[in-house]
Amino acid sequence: MAQGDHVYVNRYGGIYSHHGIDCGDGQIIHFGAPDWRTRRHISQISRDEFARGDEIMVRDYSRFFATLESETGRKRDPLQTASVELNKFWDGVRGLAVADIDHSSAAVITRAKSRLGEKNFNLLFNNCEHFASWCVTGISNSDQITGIWRAALPAAQFMQFNARSRLTDWMDHTPFGR
Repeated sequence: MAQGDHVYVNRYGGIYSHHGIDCGDGQIIHFGAPDWRTRRHISQISRDEFARGDEIMVRDYSRFFATLESETGRKRDPLQTASVELNKFWDGVRGLAVADIDHSSAAVITRAKSRLGEKNFNLLFNNCEHFASWCVTGISNSDQITGIWRAALPAAQFMQFNARSRLTDWMDHTPFGR
């Protein structure tokens, strides 16, 4: 781990992961709370408090930056692209839009520290992973939330197809459909 790294730990056997920014001095800035009764806020805590006995890992951004490259001939993941664009929009609404971004570790720490004390946690649009990715890339993004959408969309598409076929069947057997 190095100063400015986006770090994370898997909680409860990987049910979810908790994210933060390594300050390089044994401290991590994260969007969390000491317990479930306390309102989540961005704060600086020790590496041990952040880990809570779990292994700390470093986020690899190679896939994320590849998604942003539009001039390459690679096929882009439409759900990931939509998620990034939606999060860019919300960043602008919250005043967090970043234009020409400096990706140095010092700049990542500066961005993280600029939000210390913030309390507007939102699981879908402003969680700990959104915060840490914004610090590194200038765009709030959560692979966990994208994964939830990825899992939910096929079920929604199936329900839509099922409802459409039932409506079509019903229409075929009524005076309206003839």
